[in-house]
Amino acid sequence: MGEGQSNALLGRLLVLNGLITEDDLQEALRRQERGEEPLGQVLVAMGMLTPEQLERALQGQARLRGRAKEGSAFVLVVEDDPEGSAVVAEILESAGFRVGVARNQAEAAAAVLGPEPLRPAAIVLDLAVQTHGGVELLSMLREKPATRSLPVVVLTGHAELEEDIRSRGLQISQFLTKPVAARRLVEVVESALQEAPEMERKGRA
Repeated sequence: MGEGQSNALLGRLLVLNGLITEDDLQEALRRQERGEEPLGQVLVAMGMLTPEQLERALQGQARLRGRAKEGSAFVLVVEDDPEGSAVVAEILESAGFRVGVARNQAEAAAAVLGPEPLRPAAIVLDLAVQTHGGVELLSMLREKPATRSLPVVVLTGHAELEEDIRSRGLQISQFLTKPVAARRLVEVVESALQEAPEMERKGRA
């Protein structure tokens, strides 16, 4: 990941989490251009972040990026339960995917709306993120042209939400109810990635 892309992802994450404003970010980027310190350190020096806030943001950024795997598709897992996200991430990583994890809507939005080379190829979404906030996230994704055709596999313990998202006309690749077999999850994600060009065509129609 280049420095510019890394700064863009970190900056977007901080803004969407409400830790800094867009004006704060632009001022910090201008100051960074005149020096050699990382963006986070510039924000701390300007008094816009505490070191503890920066550390948490960097941890979130690392989760979103996942471990680099040359040539593998990037899948973002949106799940607020650390144990649940770890299990799903391990299953997908074992199948050869590069996996990032978003713990809330702000982190997910930072990933999907960040620099294009860093955006996920597909999302595995728990609709119950922050008390059904996953439905709101899915609505946002389908409203924006850049993410309208992004493959989304729903993986949730709330089967009753399927009717809700269907009634809203929110396009998804597959609706899975927890618990789900590892092989089934991998097959569904692989299928969603293969169908992505067709979803994109429908999104433009």
